[in-house]
Amino acid sequence: MVHLPELPLTDAAWLFVAVMTAILVAPIIARWLRLPVLVTLVLLGMVAGPGALGLLEREGPLEIIGEAGLLYLMFVAGLELDLKEFTRRRAHALGFGFAGFALPMLIGTAVIALMGFELLAALLLASCWASHTLLTYPTFRTHGAAKNRAVATSVGATILTDISALLVLVVVVQANAGDLGPSLWLTLAAGFAALAVLASWVLPRVGKSFFATFGDGRNPRFIFAMLAMFGLAAVGELAGIEAIVGAFLAGLGLNKLVPAGSPLMHRIEFVGDAFMIPIFLLSVGLLIEPAVLVSPKVLAVAAGFTAIALGTKFLAAYGVGRVLKFERSEIGAMYALTSAQAAATLAAAMIGVQAEIIDAETLNAVVVVILVTCLVSTSLAARYAPQLPQDQRPRRLAETVIVPIADPDSSEGLVGLASLLAADDAGLVVPVTVAPPEAGPEQLQRIRDIAARADEMVLATGGESEAVLRIDASPSAGIVNAMVERQGTMLVLGWTDRRVARRAIFGDTVDSVLAKVPAPILVARLDDGQPRRLVLVVAESNLRGAGQRGLRLAVEVCRRIREGRTEGDAPEVVVVTTTEDDELRELVERELEVEVTVDRRRRTAIAADLAADGDLFVVPFRPERRGLRGDPSEVARALGSTPLIAVLDHSGALPHTVGEAHDEVVDERLEDRVETIQVRERGTPTPRAVEAGVVEGDEDDDPTLDELPAASGDGQAADQTDEEVHTIVVPEIASSGTGRD
Repeated sequence: MVHLPELPLTDAAWLFVAVMTAILVAPIIARWLRLPVLVTLVLLGMVAGPGALGLLEREGPLEIIGEAGLLYLMFVAGLELDLKEFTRRRAHALGFGFAGFALPMLIGTAVIALMGFELLAALLLASCWASHTLLTYPTFRTHGAAKNRAVATSVGATILTDISALLVLVVVVQANAGDLGPSLWLTLAAGFAALAVLASWVLPRVGKSFFATFGDGRNPRFIFAMLAMFGLAAVGELAGIEAIVGAFLAGLGLNKLVPAGSPLMHRIEFVGDAFMIPIFLLSVGLLIEPAVLVSPKVLAVAAGFTAIALGTKFLAAYGVGRVLKFERSEIGAMYALTSAQAAATLAAAMIGVQAEIIDAETLNAVVVVILVTCLVSTSLAARYAPQLPQDQRPRRLAETVIVPIADPDSSEGLVGLASLLAADDAGLVVPVTVAPPEAGPEQLQRIRDIAARADEMVLATGGESEAVLRIDASPSAGIVNAMVERQGTMLVLGWTDRRVARRAIFGDTVDSVLAKVPAPILVARLDDGQPRRLVLVVAESNLRGAGQRGLRLAVEVCRRIREGRTEGDAPEVVVVTTTEDDELRELVERELEVEVTVDRRRRTAIAADLAADGDLFVVPFRPERRGLRGDPSEVARALGSTPLIAVLDHSGALPHTVGEAHDEVVDERLEDRVETIQVRERGTPTPRAVEAGVVEGDEDDDPTLDELPAASGDGQAADQTDEEVHTIVVPEIASSGTGRD
């Protein structure tokens, strides 16, 4: 006998069949009706709710998951907020937040009082329209506009408006009960202080420690993020503050630990987009009673409320947008983000009913306002989100760090350096391995294992990683193409000392990459120890023209290495220059807070005298079209086995883009291989083969051909065989040490 389920659905299987069906068909129906998917989900919730088909009821599991979906929405907004951009524009966010709260409160209170409501009821209802829900934020994120200045300003303003509206609600309810004593204000102040400390100090440190120790897998990191979100939301409720404020602050606290585009961010976004946020939208629809939509009295009151809610939010967005000189599409985006009223508004109204400040008919009018504002805001978002510039800010220095890897056992220091640099920008480390087109299954599996090891090494430092395996004609072409495909903002290469051919500086492959990649580049020779002292040696060529870019980059690298260590483990920084320069002194004192020492000898002599155990030398070099000015190999010889980071900033230094470069790398590499074969057939080297380092040239003709000091890594001779041309990544780009510098 078939037992049909009772309505409303309460059995877990039937309940989620209905919910998942609604989530699945919503995009299809939205396409047919030409409505935003968000609106379609709200309407499906209304149709399935107790006022229509009666399939679902909001009380119970859907109410809990729906509230969790709202927390999730605020948490993701905090995670994706560009903190540096927000800090730079915090005055904009505060100004917009103040306008978005003050205008609805002042105008709303006056108009609602004129509609016949008492003062406390007018204040409570005005606070409902002063707050808003970031219902349309997923639309802007889908269109790649989450970091747009208008979106960042609106997200920041949301916290101010919601907190202020919450305070008004608390004051109104307590005033109605006749209790506005000092204990109320002390409780709120303590709650805000606790949340601020947890989000800004405790959570980032605990998260970083957990990620580096127990969070070396993807699942533990995701669970930790969920615990942080719900934990701070619970603290917010415990202190009498709205839970969404705690969830947003949790996102801010983990902001630097979850880089955009990282696997962890993808997981968080997937769970939110596919499950949590759609159920929140369905739960909003379940609040709407279709019968309410035809009540003349309720509709009349709702019309007045809607005019207040939409009108005052428009005035705030338009006025602030004009003052900030935002474009029309950006003003529209601000309005779309701040005009939606949803669960927070309903919660405030329901508290008003429970406190007997407003009646049930007023609550029904609020529900109508929620429906209308959701329809308007989502329609505006669908219109303006595609018009926004996807990313107006300059990309951060270490937002995406590309690290070529040949041997994980000798690349731990290189990976540690990349992770440390990326941490300051909430960046993503991308370990790259390269295989030749003719690689067999066993070789490909070996290279995949190397990529997996490199990924684990980054996770062990507490950073986020996404390893890449490239099939390419040569290692240099693979590195250049990886920089293009992953939109790399920094390249970190390893350097093992070996004999180099005429006109080669770091070796054929690394030099080819340097000549083709217009980006900040570090070429590192590391050991297995922690640096006790950072020595920055500046030459006169770094103080003018293109050399200044490398100097600024070197100073920033020193700052990040020092600040990336714990306070007791932070290395001392020493800065030495061959030429007195006021701008250099000002830069170093501002960024590194140390004095500059002037030594007018050659840089090689300075390096030889200063080098000591525990030192890490950071040396900027000036880039040119076909190489470097200030030969790094001379400095390397002077330093002996002392670790060295050669710093170059090729940004804007090359006459072509990275996208145009990889073809030249492939062509040059193939030409080298052809001439190498000719060498073997004839037994005599061609000039280009000597220049490229395929065979050794006459060491007496060039002082740079002297053998460099042996490093701890696996150095190899320059006379490579044809098979060595097809290794995963040639020896020059393997780190020579295992220290996490």
